[in-house]
Amino acid sequence: MTLPEQTFDVAVVGAGPAGAVCARELARGGVSVVLIDRLKPARYKTCGGGLVRRALGLLDLELDGVVDKECLHAQVNLIDSELSFDLRDSSPVVTTTMRAAFDHRLVQAAEEAGARFLAPCHLRGLEEVTGKIVLRTNEGPLAARYCVAADGAASRTARAAGWPENESMIPALESEIRVAPADYDRFAECARFDLGLPTEGYAWVFPKKSHLSVGCVCRQRGWSTLREDLETYINHLGLLEHGTREDHGYVIPIGPRSAELARGRVLLVGDAAGFTDPVTCEGISWAILSGGLAAAALIEGRAEPGLTRSAYHRLLEEHLLPELRTARKLARLLYERPRLRTFAFKRFGQSLCELMVRVFSGEATYRGLLRSPRNYFKLVGKIAGLT
Repeated sequence: MTLPEQTFDVAVVGAGPAGAVCARELARGGVSVVLIDRLKPARYKTCGGGLVRRALGLLDLELDGVVDKECLHAQVNLIDSELSFDLRDSSPVVTTTMRAAFDHRLVQAAEEAGARFLAPCHLRGLEEVTGKIVLRTNEGPLAARYCVAADGAASRTARAAGWPENESMIPALESEIRVAPADYDRFAECARFDLGLPTEGYAWVFPKKSHLSVGCVCRQRGWSTLREDLETYINHLGLLEHGTREDHGYVIPIGPRSAELARGRVLLVGDAAGFTDPVTCEGISWAILSGGLAAAALIEGRAEPGLTRSAYHRLLEEHLLPELRTARKLARLLYERPRLRTFAFKRFGQSLCELMVRVFSGEATYRGLLRSPRNYFKLVGKIAGLT
C-alpha cells in the first residue's frame, strides 16, 4: 500500500478533553499532529457537565464564555438514611458547563497551538504500513507515526487496533430538563449529590444557565431499572417540567482496560483507556491528565513504539493508576456496603465530605486520605478492611 500524502507525527482520534489536550500539548512541543472527530464542533456530548477544581487546575486555559454556573455550595445526601451534609467554600466546589461549549474551547486551544483539526471525519479502519499507522477515513487516508485513541468508552479506534471490550462499564442516565422557575431557583446555586438511589450508585442535580442536569448512575451492569430510578429521583425532588426535556443514556468505565494501554503504534487515553474516578464517576480530570501524559510520553519517546510505550506506562504509574486503584477501594465502601457507609457518615459525615472536597480541588489525593493517620478515611478504611 502506498502511504497517503497527508502524513503527521501523531494522529489523535476523538476531540473530547483527552484528545484535545493531547493534541494541544503535542503541538506546543513542536510535534505535527492532526485531531479528528466524527462530529463537527460544537457537538452535543452526553455528560452531567460538572467540572471540579482538580480538572480546572490541570488546564492552562481561560474558559470565559463556557461556564454556566460556579457552585460555591454543594450538598451530599444519603437518601436511605436521611443524612444530609452541606459544603461551602470560597471557590467553586463544582463548576458547570455544557460539554459542547467546553470541548469546543479545548479544540480551539489545540488549533491555536498548531494542531490541525478535521471534522466530521469518520474512522473506518487502521493498519500499520512501513513504520506508519494508516487511518482510513471518509475523508481519505491519513498516515502518522503514532495514533492516540481518545474516542470514548466504546472506542472504535481501540477495537480497530485489537483491544478487547472494556468490561468495567456501568450505565448512566441524564436528563437536561427545564423546570418551573421556583424549582430552578431551589437548585440554581448548589451542586447536589444523593447516595442510595440507585441502590448501588448515586444521583445528582447540577444547575446550568437556564435548566437543570439531573441524572443517576448505577454500578451494576445493565439498564433494567435505571429509567425508573431517574423518574423516582425527579419525583423525590418535586421537580415539575416546564418546557423541554432531553434524556440521554451512556456508559462510564470505572476501571482501566485489562490489557496494556499502549501497544504497537497506538495508545489509549481518557474514557477509551477506562480512566474515570470510580468514586464519583467523574472522567474529565483523568481525561485531561492522561491526555497530557500521553503527549509527554510521545515527545519523550519521539513517537517510537517501544520508547513511547515504556514512557507512557511509567508516567501512568507515577501520576494516575495508583490513585485510581485506591479510589476503587473507596468506591466499594460507598456503594457495596451500605450499612458501613451509613455508620461512617453518621459518625464522620461532615468531615468525610469536607475531605472529599479537598480531593475534588486537587489539594489532596485518595491515597493520602486512606493512608493518613490524622483523618477519618484512615479509620473507615481499617474498619472496611481497605488498608
